[in-house]
Amino acid sequence: MHHPKPRRRRTRAAALFAGVAGATILLAPVPAAAFEPDGGREVVGAGAHVDAIYPEVRDGKLAVHSLTPDGVREPEELVLHVPETDSSHVKLPAGFDFLGQEGSDAWVTTEAQDQSVVWPGWSFEGIERGLLKGTVKIDYTGYGYAGDATDPRFAVTQPGGFDHTKVSQLFVPGSPFTTVSGEVGAHTHATWTFTAKGTYDIAFKVSASLADGTPVSDDATVRFQVGDLPDTPADPVKRADPPAGASLDHLTVVPNKVDGEYFVGQTVTLTAMSPAGATPGSSYRWYTTKPGGGPVPDEEQKTATYTDKPTRALDGTTVHVEQVGADGKVLDKSEPQTIRVRALPPTTTLTVTPDQETYPVGATASFSSVQKPSTADEHYHWYLRKPGEDSYEWIEESRLADQKLPITADLDGAEITARLFNADHAILSEAAPLRISVSGAPAANLRVTSAKPTYAPGETAKFTATGAAPDSVIDWSVRKNGENEYTALDDGHGATLSRPVDAGWQGSQVRAVVRDGSGEQSVEAMAPVVHVEDTPAASEEDTSNGVPVWLVVGGVVIVVVLIGGGVFFARSRRKSDA
Repeated sequence: MHHPKPRRRRTRAAALFAGVAGATILLAPVPAAAFEPDGGREVVGAGAHVDAIYPEVRDGKLAVHSLTPDGVREPEELVLHVPETDSSHVKLPAGFDFLGQEGSDAWVTTEAQDQSVVWPGWSFEGIERGLLKGTVKIDYTGYGYAGDATDPRFAVTQPGGFDHTKVSQLFVPGSPFTTVSGEVGAHTHATWTFTAKGTYDIAFKVSASLADGTPVSDDATVRFQVGDLPDTPADPVKRADPPAGASLDHLTVVPNKVDGEYFVGQTVTLTAMSPAGATPGSSYRWYTTKPGGGPVPDEEQKTATYTDKPTRALDGTTVHVEQVGADGKVLDKSEPQTIRVRALPPTTTLTVTPDQETYPVGATASFSSVQKPSTADEHYHWYLRKPGEDSYEWIEESRLADQKLPITADLDGAEITARLFNADHAILSEAAPLRISVSGAPAANLRVTSAKPTYAPGETAKFTATGAAPDSVIDWSVRKNGENEYTALDDGHGATLSRPVDAGWQGSQVRAVVRDGSGEQSVEAMAPVVHVEDTPAASEEDTSNGVPVWLVVGGVVIVVVLIGGGVFFARSRRKSDA
């Protein structure tokens, strides 16, 4: 069944992969796609860009298709071809021990386009904005195989870690990595690695919720042919996934990001895995240990999954877990997993503008955000903090560059900000929070000023609160850029605050809170956003609270690393042939 060919929207990530491919895959030009009969299916290969999973929503139903250079097709009409070429047949490099032994044979199609093989990915660009509530989720549900191998395996990965040189697992059968999700409009490419020639049927379930909350889903099976096209295609036979935890010898904490390296804006998800799986009736105790401190139990999290937000204060914290039997006895204990946190350097300056200065109660305010310079990223979230609250909260379903907000009396003095994210939900930029003014509300007398508009790393910043009664108790707190919560500064209780700042203070907010005799908050005020000059190049080590120097140096280094990642498979092959 053919569908009309849609207009493809290019994303920053897709364009970057294409650019890296042009610099790394030095092969003779070949046709973009070849179509040959293969058991009634059309063969898609030879550099063809195909979104193997391409959901659409029509008439309140979700259906999964595939998007090829020829238009939208049904997945069962296609076979994606990974022939044996100098760049596709490789020796498995280090870091893929979850898939096979280093140096063993593998066949790949990478996230950087290789003109000799199919270039598969998945895309949520076919879904109109406004039709769904929340994100779109893809679950791996199983696979089948036809071929000569006794233990064929596959995995879908991307470059990961702070420097993008590590292996980030997306879909790996028999592991916690069986689900990815993304925003409407997202477009993703990854490396698909197979350990044997043959025919693979990989099954997925795509699910989402309509705007009214109604769940919708659809199943699809994507077929890959690895190696030569068979004269007589055989139907793949369903295979059992490797048992989860089969390669482990004790209870282990598995982070959702490689080596537990997270950027601000992402979510820490840790999974407790053991060789025997979960014992009936057992539960889990999670412990966090901050640098220099002792283990602290987390009484709220008692399942095999632990979640948290990666703030700068979490950097260097270790997490371990105990599996506890129904009788309360500890059955097993994991080794600690260290959590590392970094902030990406801003890729643009984001500015929020209101449609008017003051709003009456009952009005609907409109806020717009603008990037300067403009980028291709368009994944936004908006956050609101009401007076007296210690944390910003996400405005539900805020996902666009503009945001509307019904005005109520309790929003006078509230603050709103927008954040821009990349496809991996790391924050790229946060706008300076905007203070909302509601007409008729009494004016606040408290003001906070900074001694200087800009500070150098290591310099002592000074902030002063004015307008409070002489005997007032003033507490100070800070919120780092991209984070939600204000953290109390233990030494800040007077009318002035002096604190050395480093690069991690760039974009921070400093808050003064005046408390009454009973300790209740009576009024608060924020200093202008703190500006810290760039860290001097190469003269300072990475710090737990600062933006890493290697990231600030930046774009050139990242491109070089990506180029290296785009060709490491090809290099591995060449070395093995030498």
